[in-house]
Amino acid sequence: MIYNDGYKTDGNLRFVNCPKCGNEEYSEEAKYCRICGFSAYNECEGSPEYDNFGNVIDFNVHRNVGNARYCEYCGKPTMLFNEKLLKPYTEVQAEQAEDPFPFDEALPFN
Repeated sequence: MIYNDGYKTDGNLRFVNCPKCGNEEYSEEAKYCRICGFSAYNECEGSPEYDNFGNVIDFNVHRNVGNARYCEYCGKPTMLFNEKLLKPYTEVQAEQAEDPFPFDEALPFN
């Protein structure tokens, strides 16, 4: 099954348009939308990295494509899914089962 929902990203996995406000303008090094402050990347919740004493020394987050509900690297939920900008996959499956051709053309996600 191909999930045709989501948000288009560029070669660096940065959103082409802000998923929240639709802004199309990002400076070259932007990490957040200049209009609404939303992240410019679909990052996962991340996971802590510990030292030998059990202290958190870093927090690893990963960038994901624009239709990822869960991170392909660590399995944690992504920002788009947590913000409810992507439906649970079961809802999308049910919708596609009702209408097997809901989209005129597939959207490229990266």
